[in-house]
Amino acid sequence: MTSSFTICLRLLTVSSALLLAACAGTLPTRYHSLLDAPADKKVATGSPAPFLIDLRPVGIPAQVDRPQLVVRDGGGVLPLEQERWIAPLADEARAALSADLSRELATTDVAGQPRPAGVRVLNIKIDLRRFDSVPGAYAAVDAVWSLAVDAAAASPLVCASAARASAGAGYDELVRAQRRALADIASRIASALRTYAAAGKGACPAG
Repeated sequence: MTSSFTICLRLLTVSSALLLAACAGTLPTRYHSLLDAPADKKVATGSPAPFLIDLRPVGIPAQVDRPQLVVRDGGGVLPLEQERWIAPLADEARAALSADLSRELATTDVAGQPRPAGVRVLNIKIDLRRFDSVPGAYAAVDAVWSLAVDAAAASPLVCASAARASAGAGYDELVRAQRRALADIASRIASALRTYAAAGKGACPAG
């Protein structure tokens, strides 16, 4: 026979669980964008590039390919239920990289658009192999990327780059660090792209 004490204990446990669930449900969801946290903008020092670019869809690691921000937590990773991306992370990363490349090269990303006649278009493919985030510490990005010209005899240039940016306290600061790391990658690609476009070949930047 169940004692009154046992019944009360069960009711208390159920009530506590319901209370915790109710409190969790009241926590606001905050949305982040890599475009809402711009890096320090660099003004292109060279002349506008004599070509257009086509940045293909950006690949991201499967571990972070989810709506939530995913952070390093000790030896593992932790999705943050109340901290989310406003759009899929692959789209956010592509938009940020496209904005940086277009600005540094003073050109236009024509991905998904008709190719203008008589204008060279250079294709860029970027795969992010690492997208680590440690709140209050750093954001780190490793990328493998390639440059190629449509219908050209030049061999593609394939390179790897890594970038790391310190992050202040808070998730907004963490997103800003991620943005700076992506901007660093874009800057190296832009530099290599000018040489590759001019000579049909190039060298990978250091790092």
